[in-house]
Amino acid sequence: MKSLRILALAAIAAAVCAVPAQARFIQFTSPSGNIDCLGSTTAPIFVGCYVQKTTWPRRPPRPAGCDVDWVPTEVQLSRRRVTVGACRGDVGPLCVPSGACTRLGYGRSVDIGPIRCTSATNGITCRYRTAPRVGFRVAREGYVVFNL
Repeated sequence: MKSLRILALAAIAAAVCAVPAQARFIQFTSPSGNIDCLGSTTAPIFVGCYVQKTTWPRRPPRPAGCDVDWVPTEVQLSRRRVTVGACRGDVGPLCVPSGACTRLGYGRSVDIGPIRCTSATNGITCRYRTAPRVGFRVAREGYVVFNL
């Protein structure tokens, strides 16, 4: 158990050290609180959203090389590429009670660099604002990947 704690602390320290000092993170949650998202406005610009409770008919399988936590209900967007599922040793975009998570109301948007995320009753959509408008929409019922 002690070695797991040390490993977790080392992973957190490495993640913190790898992020530029001027990095700006934006964290928000859906009105229901079921979808939590985290993005960075500094390179590498990204956004990732985690759906806590899902009825997804298909979930990506755990990759063979993933020896930490596998989160099949997280979708990320970075460098005009969408990935589904996350192999991670940290909490990722999960909003915690003591965190600075903003509730993004239906019809409201937040810009994370060139990416815009919009909250709607059918989920949260995050897409690049300029062509190609790659992105995703996540919801309790499933996800959609936009490659245009």
